[in-house]
Amino acid sequence: AAADSLMKEDPFAKILIMGDLNDDPISPSVRKILNAQPEKESVRRGSLYNPMYNLFRKGIGTLAYRDAWSLFDQILLSYGLVTKRSGGYKFYKVFIHNEPYLLQSTGQFAGYPFRTFGGGAYLGGYSDHFAVYVALVKAVEP
Repeated sequence: AAADSLMKEDPFAKILIMGDLNDDPISPSVRKILNAQPEKESVRRGSLYNPMYNLFRKGIGTLAYRDAWSLFDQILLSYGLVTKRSGGYKFYKVFIHNEPYLLQSTGQFAGYPFRTFGGGAYLGGYSDHFAVYVALVKAVEP
């Protein structure tokens, strides 16, 4: 709701929404309710760009459950961060921090994110989700 208000006030507002949305990029809550577009070229004033969509379509995720990957941890960007029509910072690329040391290496959950706790026991891992981050770029002024 806050992003809607800001984008109505300024169509070129630079808004970045990130976090665990508890849904995948293809879910209606993300695609329809948040109006998150899968392609940068589809983003219009008042809509958002979801660069995680194509990663999800490739089978890449941030958490695993019952041997299936989900991509709940997402980054959404406003028109102002993807259009060439506004100055300042622009979207460059998203990343999922899924380095090998963050993976469970043995047992039933080998290949899953290495959890801190499981079944009430301390496992010594980091998280049951991989972190996501974004690179923004800004043109150098001559």
